[in-house]
Amino acid sequence: MNGLFISGTDTNVGKTYIACLIAAELKSRGVNVIPRKPVESGCSYSTDGLIPSDASALKKAAQYSASLQQVCPFRFAQPVSPERAARLSKQSITIQQVTEACIKNIEEDKDFLLVEGAGGFYSPLCDDGLNADLAQALGLPILLITEDKIGCINQVLLTVEAMRNRNLQLHALVLNQLEEEPETSMDNFEDLSRRLNIPIIRHACNSSKIDLQLLEALI
Repeated sequence: MNGLFISGTDTNVGKTYIACLIAAELKSRGVNVIPRKPVESGCSYSTDGLIPSDASALKKAAQYSASLQQVCPFRFAQPVSPERAARLSKQSITIQQVTEACIKNIEEDKDFLLVEGAGGFYSPLCDDGLNADLAQALGLPILLITEDKIGCINQVLLTVEAMRNRNLQLHALVLNQLEEEPETSMDNFEDLSRRLNIPIIRHACNSSKIDLQLLEALI
């Protein structure tokens, strides 16, 4: 399949924000983006049921005309890992179910499947697996997102090693700056570039554009 799996070194590193920028940019280039945030916890209640905010943002960015249910079929209210949230809700989901939800109604010759995981790469996702297992089942190239902060080098290197141990294709790394005034002596780009032989993208705080030159090989 033509597509990309968005994963993170942790929760709240900006996966949804980066995924939305990618979806919008690809759509502007005429690419038919199929967004998927198959499992989301921490959803809010409304008269229409549980509303997944990340999936809703992704659907809007991709200008996806199909239902929100197709983007995010598995929703939970508790703001914990999806696997635990499902158990608290007395529900059960499997990697096979989530994988099938991701690829449903995909036309491989013309669609770009953009899948966002939930939490970090090794965060529990289902009864029988982690986000890593979903990435492995889908077989898509992975874009890894990390917050550009002190300590991220350790998180990135551990996650990259986990991906390599599973023979997964890591396409690029995004260093996502969330603080407007980061530590001036820190240069995670330089330090990680000396240790990793993959494209690394620096994304400035609150920037509404992402450098897609490193992603164009996927289109």
